[in-house]
Amino acid sequence: MKLSEAVSGFDSYSRRARIYPAMLAVLPVALISALLTNNKPLVALSPILLSAGTLFLASNIVRVLGQRTQQRLIVKWDGMPTTKLLRFRAAQNSVMLQRRRHALEALFGAPLPTRRQEAANPQKADEAYIAATRCLITHVRSRPGQFPLIDHENAAYGFARNLLGIKPLALGVLTASAAADAVIYLRDGLTSPLVVVGGLHLSLAAAWLFFIRPAWVRQAAETYAERLFEALDLPPGPASNEQNSSADQATSLLGE
Repeated sequence: MKLSEAVSGFDSYSRRARIYPAMLAVLPVALISALLTNNKPLVALSPILLSAGTLFLASNIVRVLGQRTQQRLIVKWDGMPTTKLLRFRAAQNSVMLQRRRHALEALFGAPLPTRRQEAANPQKADEAYIAATRCLITHVRSRPGQFPLIDHENAAYGFARNLLGIKPLALGVLTASAAADAVIYLRDGLTSPLVVVGGLHLSLAAAWLFFIRPAWVRQAAETYAERLFEALDLPPGPASNEQNSSADQATSLLGE
């Protein structure tokens, strides 16, 4: 089975936000295996490694680890960006805030907490903001294809969040791969294939250590939140009964 055929069985969000992070995490093992065995065992095992069941398991492991990481980030950030964009106490542009809130109230069918109500009970106000945001996400999901930029940014956030979630696992894989590189060096010396594989391992380690960080995930989350609320400025199109198969796509920024 070809990799493209196995991955094609998943929806776009699952591929970009779950399958691709899993592949990046195990890439060092694939590289060292190719160096050691000239791909022969990989060819023999490929039907199992690329089966839909294996990829589905990997997808859900990545999803769970990403969601656990998100819960920690929510506490650190004092709420998700979608919630903070509706708070009076966090407003950076009062005109944009009022416009966003009025449009969301019309969609939600109920008034959002006032400035005084938010100040009196911030937690209850946040619960109302989360419920209203959920309504907006449902509105976007019911119109597949009408908000491609929102879909793109949501997948980008899921990709970043899940990479951070599996970062310890990926670094463990890289550590084991580096040890294998050292063993090969002691056995065969500095060969050209080892230089290539070792260089790729170093590049991956640098990416995991210095790029895949909470600040990157937060930037992706804030970008998605901005794009999501921009849907309020667009005229509504016909709704669709089609449901997205990605269970956490609609709630990826709601802490669920």
